[in-house]
Parts: sequence; structure tokens; C-alpha cells
Amino acid sequence: MKKFLFVGNRRFVLDELLKKKEIDLDILAIKNTHLHRDLKKQKNINYHIISTKEELLDYINKTEFDVLLSNGCPFILPINKLKKAKYVNIHPSYLPDLKGIDPIIGSIKFSRDSGATCHLMNEKIDDGPIISRVKIPFSPDLDATTLYQLSFIAEKNAFNIAFDKNFVAENHQEKGDWIYYSRKPSDRNINLSDKPEKIIQNIKSFSNKSQGCFFIVNEKKFKVHRAEELTNPFLVSYSSKFKNFEVIFCLEDILIFKIKDRILKFSNVDGEISAVKPHDKVSEITN
Repeated sequence: MKKFLFVGNRRFVLDELLKKKEIDLDILAIKNTHLHRDLKKQKNINYHIISTKEELLDYINKTEFDVLLSNGCPFILPINKLKKAKYVNIHPSYLPDLKGIDPIIGSIKFSRDSGATCHLMNEKIDDGPIISRVKIPFSPDLDATTLYQLSFIAEKNAFNIAFDKNFVAENHQEKGDWIYYSRKPSDRNINLSDKPEKIIQNIKSFSNKSQGCFFIVNEKKFKVHRAEELTNPFLVSYSSKFKNFEVIFCLEDILIFKIKDRILKFSNVDGEISAVKPHDKVSEITN
């Protein structure tokens, strides 16, 4: 019976692994992650909690396994110094593109195809021979919230393909203009010098409730999760009374303002919206 050691921060690939009857499975959950919280609710699954890279390496050294499967493990492993086994990672992008911590955000932000890849690990980040891939083509209607869900499905599919192949890597290399993306805090600040299309796309890339993008009105900071351009002729005519970057309407969690003689609607806005009035000026975060 083949022995698997799973380590990660999300449950979706683990759910597929748990369906396999012909394996022996040991589970390591990264502390205080979605996986940790999910497993606490399921009393019939045995698992261990890992907080640090040192704890993980210690567990690897004292445990016998044939395949280590990583899905959302934040630690880079010294593969060449570890015991002989297959070390496999599942990454939520169509590698070799979008290596890094935030490939879902990067896919939306830079209009690139996404997906999931199962690959053999080496000592580089999201590198090593590819076993299987599932592509999610980019389309402008996607936001990060939706793409995260699609990527979880793609990860499961990529895992099952790799499992059926006994985790044997493909023998091919690709060349291309690949990018690496791990977000910086400033990536979430709205740049009002951008075209409206780019502002909308950047907000889509941080659309999750826990994320959002930031802007300023009346020296107060706001966070927005949704954006769209409005083109209604009556509204466009009415907006002629306003200067660029001035608020036209503000209600509930919605703010509508003029930018480059066009109209943007921000919705799902967090902050003191009730304090904002027409003709107040929308501005950037400068520090």
C-alpha cells in the first residue's frame, strides 16, 4: 500500500485524496488556515498541526512515506537534502506561468490564463517537472472571488490526472514570457491616473471580501470590492455638472464619481459612506 504525506492549507485536493481506498494517508495541516478550521469540524479525520518549517522538516524526517503531496504549504523544502521519495506540489496556475504566492490575483490583474498544475518539486519556487495541468482561460468577466472557486476545481482535476499517472512527469519544456507574482501591499491602492478599465480590472483582482482596494475621500480611507463603468446617457449628461474625481452620488455602500470624463461606480464599499457628499473629491493613497 502506497503511503502519502499530505501538507497544506486547503481541503479540496485532500478531499480527493481521502476518496482513494488503496493508500495510507498522513495529514499535516498548516496552523490557523482554512484546512485547520475545516478539519476541527470533522471528528473522524486524524491529522497533525504544523506551525513552522522546522516542525515540518522534523515530521518528514521521522515519517515513512512514498509521496509527499503539498497543496498550499508556505514553506520551501530543501528537496535535495530530504529522504528519497516523490515530492509533489499542486499550484493554482498554469505553470510555468504565474509562479508565486498570488497567482489567482495575478491572473486577473494581468489578463493571463489561470488553472492548476501538479509538478515534482525541486528547491526553486513552483518549479520542477510538470506531471499534469488544467487550464482556465482568462476572460474579462472573471473576478478573483469566482476564479478562486474555479481554481479549486482545477486543482482537484489536476491531482486526479497525476494520481492516475502515478505522478510520472511529462517530458517537455516550454518557453514563453512567464511572470512571477506575489502581491505587494501597494498593489491594493487605486491609481487614479490609470484608465478606468485598468482600475476596474485591478479591483476585480482583489474582489474577495477579505481583500479589496483602497482609496481616499475627505482624508478618510475606504475599501472597494466591486467596480463598473456607467454609460447611461441621462447620467452622462448630468455628470457635466461635476469635475473629474468628484463624487456624483453616494448611497448605501455605493459611490459613483467622474474620472477622465467617464463615470465609475464603486460598490461593496467599506467605510463611512454616509459622510460623503456630492462634489467631494476621490483621491489616492500617497504613502
